[in-house]
Amino acid sequence: AAVTGGHLNTDSGDDATVDGGWGTTALGTYRFAAGLRAQANHNGAFVWGDATSGDISSPAPNTFIVRANGGFWFGRAATSLTPVIGPGIFISTSTGAHLTVGGAWSNASDRNAKENFVPVNGEEILARLAEIPIQTWNYQAEDAAVRHVGPTAQDFYAAFGVGNSDTSISTVDAEGVALAAIQGLYQMVQEKDVQIAAQQEEIDKLAARLAAVEEAMGKGGAPSRHGEPGLPGGWPLLGGLLVVGLVLWPRARAGGR
Repeated sequence: AAVTGGHLNTDSGDDATVDGGWGTTALGTYRFAAGLRAQANHNGAFVWGDATSGDISSPAPNTFIVRANGGFWFGRAATSLTPVIGPGIFISTSTGAHLTVGGAWSNASDRNAKENFVPVNGEEILARLAEIPIQTWNYQAEDAAVRHVGPTAQDFYAAFGVGNSDTSISTVDAEGVALAAIQGLYQMVQEKDVQIAAQQEEIDKLAARLAAVEEAMGKGGAPSRHGEPGLPGGWPLLGGLLVVGLVLWPRARAGGR
């Protein structure tokens, strides 16, 4: 074990290291502690404490604990670089994706970072989405009581062919499919609204024509046997003519013989 420097540091475990700092402790085997008041209290623990006044301790064996109140940066760089962690960002990356201090993960989606745009048909996306099995399930690495809901990556990839693998689903693609399906559904609703409006216009025209016919034939007939309003006044005359016709027609046919 070794304490390489610092002030009020303690290293009491086998094969452990305290690499400077103040009030730093490594109590156990294969531990590393550095920074201000970092406490590696479990075997195999790595603990880094920034300059914040307060203990930062390992919670269990074989854990990696870092306190960095200024934020984290991960990425790749081919030249000299001083990373910038913007305001409100907790984890920043060289890809443009980041985690906010509020806990929201943001995917990189800058138009300037994209190319080869191809429009999609929202209604077609909606139809494909409707065919994908959506189930609840649990990961084998988690307890069976921890349930999730969604498609399998294989079904998603077969339906849409997006992403770099058929064993994972990018949140960008899942959200994009959902948004495209919503647009497709909106388009279908708009088309239905136009159709319904046209049908309503035809109904209104027919209703106006019927009202005109009723007005021309007159109203005020006797109530029907069902207690409904009486037939228009013109209907008795028409009924009488029909009866006369039924009587005279057989006679006319007989006279013709």
